[in-house]
Amino acid sequence: MKVILEKPWGTIRAYALNQPCTVKLITINPGQETSLHYHKLRDDVWIILDGGLEVTIGEETFRPSEGEEFMIPAEKRHKIKAPQGRGRVLEIDIGFTSEDDTYRITDVYGRELEEREELGL
Repeated sequence: MKVILEKPWGTIRAYALNQPCTVKLITINPGQETSLHYHKLRDDVWIILDGGLEVTIGEETFRPSEGEEFMIPAEKRHKIKAPQGRGRVLEIDIGFTSEDDTYRITDVYGRELEEREELGL
């Protein structure tokens, strides 16, 4: 079973929606980015499939090459940006996977953000 979620920046294709592990192919359209966000109930593993992406994890920003891998623990802020061309990331979610467990810090599309009091900001 394949589930496709449309986002303003591209698509998420979940190939194995299976707790406690879900595998997704994330596609970021040229010039677009995900929100800066975190998850409380899962860790993410990212495998970079295309060069040219900009990846932010915590306070660090990377420009990874194809094949690089990142482990993002629960509650660590992260985002992906495709400054030039389209980019893809294979994401493996370890733990409870739900769009309800996405807490946005910043979002260029005007979607709802997390309450600042909870973040201690």
